[in-house]
Amino acid sequence: MNNNRAVFFFIILTILLTFSSATLFYYFELDMLSPFLMLIPLITGLFIQKAVLKRPIFGHSGLGFRLGKKRFLIWAPLFSFLFMVIVYGISFVLNPSLFSIDQANTVIQDLVTYKVGSSLLMNILIAALLQLLLAPILNILIFIGEEVGWRGFLYPNLVSMYGKKGLIYGGIIWGVWHAPMIYFYDLNFGKNHHLGLVFMTIFCILAGIILQYVFEKSKSIYSVALMHGMLNISGTFIFYFSVTEEHRYFIDGGTGIVGLLILLPIAIMCYRRFPVNQKI
Repeated sequence: MNNNRAVFFFIILTILLTFSSATLFYYFELDMLSPFLMLIPLITGLFIQKAVLKRPIFGHSGLGFRLGKKRFLIWAPLFSFLFMVIVYGISFVLNPSLFSIDQANTVIQDLVTYKVGSSLLMNILIAALLQLLLAPILNILIFIGEEVGWRGFLYPNLVSMYGKKGLIYGGIIWGVWHAPMIYFYDLNFGKNHHLGLVFMTIFCILAGIILQYVFEKSKSIYSVALMHGMLNISGTFIFYFSVTEEHRYFIDGGTGIVGLLILLPIAIMCYRRFPVNQKI
C-alpha cells in the first residue's frame, strides 16, 4: 500500500473505531471508558506504521518515542498552563460572575486534598499543585495515545503530501474526530453540539499547528503529550471552580472566542516558521 492510501486508511479506521466505540460506551452507559477513546489513534497509528507501511516505530524515523530536546518537557506543558490561566483571567475580567468565593468554597470542600483549618487560598494551591504536577504524568499514556496518532503519524504524512496545508487538514480531521465526545458527552459546549463541533474544529486547527511545531522542535512525542495533558487538565481544574450557569461556552475558556483569539497569532507564527523541506 502506498503512503497516500495508508494515510487515508488511518483516517477512516481511526474515525470508524472511535465513533463505533463511543456509541457502544454511550448506549451501554460505560461512560467511565470514554477516556480510552484517546488510545485509538495510538493503536491505528502503530498498526499502519508497522504492519502496513513497514516502517519503524522507534528511532529517528519512528513516531517520536524519544526524549528529544529535554527542555521542552518543561516548557511545553508550562505554555499550556499559562495559556489557560490567561484565558480564564481574561474571561473573568469580561465576566466577573464567572468565579465566586462561594463557589470556590463549595468546590474545594469536595476535594480529597481539603484540609479543615487551612485558608481557601492554601487549599486551592495544594489542590492545584497536586493536580497540575501529577495528573499529566499519571495520565500521560492516555495523552500519548492521541499524540502518537496525530502528531507522530498523521500530521507528518499530511505535511509531506500537501506541504504546510497539511497542518490545516490535520486540524480539521482532529476536530471532526471529537464529534462523538461532543454529541454524546457534551464535551466543552454543553448541548450546543453543532456549533460546538465547529468551534472545536477551529480550536484543533490552531492548537494542532502549535503542537506540531513543538513536536518538530522537540523531536519528542512526550513533550507534546505533556503539553496536551496540561492543556486538558489545567482547563478542567479551573473550569471546576467556575459558576456553571455563568460560563459562556463560546466565549470563555480555551475553546471559546477568548482562547481562539489568543491561539490565532501563535498558530500563525508557528505556521510561517514550520519547516516543510526536511523530513519530519
